[in-house]
Amino acid sequence: MKPYCTVVLLVLLAGCGSASRVVRLDTGQSEALVFTPRSRAEPVELDDDEFEEAVAKLARDARPPDRPQEAARRLFEVAARSGSYTYEIPSHRITPFEPGEHLEEDSTEVELTRDYLRWCERTGRPGDCLRLLTESPTVNGDGRFALALALARGAVLDEMLETFKDMADPHAMVAAVLWTWTTYLVLLSIPDVTVSKGLAAVMTATLIAYVGVDTFWGLVVGFKRLMNEADRATTFNELREAGDRYGKVMGRNAARAFAMLAMAAIGNTAPGLAAKVPKLPGSMQAAVQAETQVGIRLAAVGQVETVAVSAESVTIALAPGAVAMTARAMSGAAAKAPPNGFRAWGSYKSFKRAMGSAGPGKEWHHIVEQTPGNEKRFGAQAVQNTENIVPLDKGIHTRISSLYSSIQRDITGSSTLTVRQWLSTQSYEAQREFGLIAIEKVTKGFW
Repeated sequence: MKPYCTVVLLVLLAGCGSASRVVRLDTGQSEALVFTPRSRAEPVELDDDEFEEAVAKLARDARPPDRPQEAARRLFEVAARSGSYTYEIPSHRITPFEPGEHLEEDSTEVELTRDYLRWCERTGRPGDCLRLLTESPTVNGDGRFALALALARGAVLDEMLETFKDMADPHAMVAAVLWTWTTYLVLLSIPDVTVSKGLAAVMTATLIAYVGVDTFWGLVVGFKRLMNEADRATTFNELREAGDRYGKVMGRNAARAFAMLAMAAIGNTAPGLAAKVPKLPGSMQAAVQAETQVGIRLAAVGQVETVAVSAESVTIALAPGAVAMTARAMSGAAAKAPPNGFRAWGSYKSFKRAMGSAGPGKEWHHIVEQTPGNEKRFGAQAVQNTENIVPLDKGIHTRISSLYSSIQRDITGSSTLTVRQWLSTQSYEAQREFGLIAIEKVTKGFW
């Protein structure tokens, strides 16, 4: 494969365990910044209308390829792993077909293919409904993984099919999404695979923002298990069972995020995908999780050059400018202690007596709010101190207070809780991370 200056190396080591993992931010200029996710993140929730509207809009800009498997390989620039061949499960050996050659009628692949075609017909989509047979006369190789994945999250694909019903060939678009999704996951799951183009890196960083570090690891490790089970499956039912197990690992929200990003990636480039990300539903909440989970700004996801995934860490190489922005977001210039060092008090009244006015046109602002609940949980001195209370322009302070009092579903994932109520259940570290992000976003007019 032709080498490129920018590559994505995604490596899955055996097992994922439950130990805390770190994120390393690397520019190649100095020692990597090490970032530990401050709290466990849940996949961003996308409701029915949001998801369907998003994929319908993305579909208007995409043209389904005639050969979706081949198109997906070109998209991520990976070598062909399937085609006209038999796949020998015990030895994992591939035997190519000669022109005009056919498998024996009693072969596992032929029977699996017949069951697949019968399944397509039962679901009202007669023929090769998932385009698994465009490169092979039977369901084998990566086609097994694609079929298992379709069985894992069939409901999400059905939602997409309904959304595409007015297109000339809705099944072709669903097949394109499925093959993009499958090829990307296969790429993540194979050790020592080097992929040119930054599209996979942008997709990985965005996906982590949407589902969180822990869920991301679970998805990759789970798919590795799915691949092994699909390789060993000798019947359609065994393949379905493997898909069902992975479907439970993935869950509906992660599956929708995956499908939406795969849809956005079709026929795109790394900069093109990055430009679409801020316009996707749930992007505001994903932006918060990007900074608290991996220490990067979602707006700078296009500057992700490489991503390396191991059992212990994610290493993200960014352009120097992107890392500078990340460093500011992580440290929060407004939160630095004054020259006389860290000081803490038992009440806000004592803080004001010691520190005086915030300055002309400014007001004191608590990064972690001084609510009774927070003071009870964390202690007054954790809230009333020089690292948590910073001077802000009055206008900015008022806008942040209004934001906290409002319901922001894109940020919190809730249609009933205010931002303040949502934050009140989270850890001190998570509240502080969000508070720093809120200062920056409101100051720049993003929120």
